[in-house]
Amino acid sequence: MNDMFIFNEIIGHLGLLELPIKGRSYTWSNMQDSPLLEQLDWFFTSVDWISDYPMTEVIP
Repeated sequence: MNDMFIFNEIIGHLGLLELPIKGRSYTWSNMQDSPLLEQLDWFFTSVDWISDYPMTEVIP
């Protein structure tokens, strides 16, 4: 079993939800003329948290 599969299994087992980053879809760039843009940071929360704080945002 690879690490990403195990990670995804744990996320699903815990019932976590991903919080999207507001305003962009990446968190890293190599700053080149033709840049590589990657999402290296991920934010997860619980259904209970979203119920209590529905306006929760991740801002870069």
